[in-house]
Order: sequence, then structure tokens, then C-alpha cells
Amino acid sequence: MAITPAAPAGARTLVWHLESGGWTEREAGNLVALMHGLRPAHSGWSVREIEHLRFIQALVKAGRIRR
Repeated sequence: MAITPAAPAGARTLVWHLESGGWTEREAGNLVALMHGLRPAHSGWSVREIEHLRFIQALVKAGRIRR
């Protein structure tokens, strides 16, 4: 019986779980951004910004746009 890996959680889900655990919006956004290869920002990352950059990264990786 093969075990298939679960799909990675989206930024919105991760931020929500961190915030429900007591992290501030800025802390949660920076941690999730760091998990996705982005550097922490002084003002924090919004879910929209993280998801947008993940989308752009996917386009680059797929060869749809050049780096």
C-alpha cells in the first residue's frame, strides 16, 4: 500500500492556524513567507502577497515567463 503525500497547505491556511495559536498577523505572515523561500519583511507579508509570489514562482518554474 503506497502512501501519497498530502498537498502542501496554502498560505491562507497556515496563517490562519498560526493566528489562532496566538501569533500576530505580522509574525504569521513572515513565518509562512519564510517557509516559502521569501525573506521576512519589517511590516510582514499579507496572504495575498505570498500567494501572488508563489504564483509567479510557479510560472517561472514552468517556463511560462523568464527569470
